[in-house]
Amino acid sequence: MGLQKFDSYSGCVGFVFFSFCMLLWFGVGFSSGVSYVVGLYGTFSSFFYFDSVSFYLCLLSGFLSISLLFVFNSVSFLSKVVICLSVVCSLLRYCCTHALLFWVFYEMSILFLLLLLVVESPYSERYIASWYLLGYVVLTSLPMLLCLFYLSFSWGSYNMRFWFNALEVYNNIGVLVVLGVMFVTKIPLPPFHVWLPIVHAEASSSVSICLSGYIMKLGVLGVCRFCSFILPSYLFSEVYIIISMLLSVLFFFSASRELDGKRWLAFLSLSHIIIVSVCLCMVSFEGSSLAFIFSLGHGLSAGVTFMLLWLAYDISGSRNWSILKYFLSSSLLFRCLAAGCLCTVASLPPTLQFFSEVYILSESGSTSLYFMCVFFLYLFCSGLVPLFFIGSLLTRHYSISLGLSNVWSFVSSLLFLVVWSFIWFIII
Repeated sequence: MGLQKFDSYSGCVGFVFFSFCMLLWFGVGFSSGVSYVVGLYGTFSSFFYFDSVSFYLCLLSGFLSISLLFVFNSVSFLSKVVICLSVVCSLLRYCCTHALLFWVFYEMSILFLLLLLVVESPYSERYIASWYLLGYVVLTSLPMLLCLFYLSFSWGSYNMRFWFNALEVYNNIGVLVVLGVMFVTKIPLPPFHVWLPIVHAEASSSVSICLSGYIMKLGVLGVCRFCSFILPSYLFSEVYIIISMLLSVLFFFSASRELDGKRWLAFLSLSHIIIVSVCLCMVSFEGSSLAFIFSLGHGLSAGVTFMLLWLAYDISGSRNWSILKYFLSSSLLFRCLAAGCLCTVASLPPTLQFFSEVYILSESGSTSLYFMCVFFLYLFCSGLVPLFFIGSLLTRHYSISLGLSNVWSFVSSLLFLVVWSFIWFIII
């Protein structure tokens, strides 16, 4: 139970990989070719498996990378290479069952973006933001690695599929709690949330899309892979969830007073990710795929809204909402795009976040009345702040000329993510 069940996706990926290898070695000799392919497939399958959790997260990274392809002509060659490497590391990490490779891909996907934060960011305070991000990466990476070494020796294997028998879990609760806290800092959840708005404010827009799109979900994956047995009792207790939701309400009020568009969205992204911890607290482990369905919707909404702010910033030259409004209300097309992006942030139906929140709300009915009241307050504020901005953007229209030559590349990327944000409920 340390991993989600490996279902038909595993068989599909195994069949495709085996068929591909058979084609490669078809002319080498049947007997030797088959033996080599089978050995290679066995090595691959011992390190990587594709389950339902990997499926949702691979979709998220895939769709965000496709959306960035539309606007790759607006970034440098270094950014293209580094973002591609970060996405590849995240895809490998989703499917990895080897503890040490899991850690390597985990850290590499973050360090590549840290490099872009230092080299490509146009803002003067990027070094301070990089120290915040580097501090959380370095201070948590070594303890995480030591915990993984300890658990691997305790269970006698680096393969996570052979972990988590009841007796060893009881003996290693302390190590699992420490490891869970390390992953919580990367999501991030309170009280480790300070670095995210600072990093978003100083990072380039492409880095912000990756950070809120899939980097935040890497911590959620680590929590579910390693700490599934201790989630409700030790890591995500009811008291901690209530405190986190109350703090998130304060984040919503901070966002409503924020004029910087990227910091505004960073506070909202930080507040909405709390739903994942609520899901893992309320829903049983067998239904924890719901947390990753919400993560898919959350990543798409954050990515498309950061893309919208990127376009608005390139045209207006400012991240101030008072100035961005001149661009976003300049035409009917951009008003519709802005409203669509902010509706995904507000979790309006039929987005994946809306259905996830409704299901979690129904599951939380057996808890205390106080928990229900806090949850209702949280959901009310989470939708109120984006709707307030939609109202302000749709009033007092302005007309300005657009001087950006590649504006339609951004529009294509925005339409791609907005449409998929609202139709995923039909498929999933």
